[in-house]
Amino acid sequence: MKNHWVICTVEMICLSVVGFLLAQTPAENPLAPYIPKNAKPYYLDLLMLKGSATSGVPEENKTEWMQKHLAYIRSQVEAGKFVLVGPLMEENRLRGIAVIQAGSLEEAQRVANGDPLVQAGRLETEVHPIMLEDLSSVKFDYPELK
Repeated sequence: MKNHWVICTVEMICLSVVGFLLAQTPAENPLAPYIPKNAKPYYLDLLMLKGSATSGVPEENKTEWMQKHLAYIRSQVEAGKFVLVGPLMEENRLRGIAVIQAGSLEEAQRVANGDPLVQAGRLETEVHPIMLEDLSSVKFDYPELK
């Protein structure tokens, strides 16, 4: 019987401590009002020409390579990996960007490096972890494949 009261007393003390700790509020972060509540981690993929600005896709194969490149982008959008993607509208070394949703930097790099133009050595990627507002509402509207 004595053990029962000891166990009950210990349990009550533990529950009281847990309740006390749960009632505590963390110190207010002075930056909190300036950070979106729905910020999520993503990875920024910078797609660049490899080497000189003239080392891009040869003109005679441009349509074929662009089809492969765009088909890969579409496959990653449909797989939920690219949540935002697009080309730069000026001619320079940086050709495009993508925001990748992945579980790790390594996974994001695998997605970025899967592009046929990267695998062919025409383009290269840089992948950086970033924090952005939740992009789950961004939707792509592709035409149906024929």
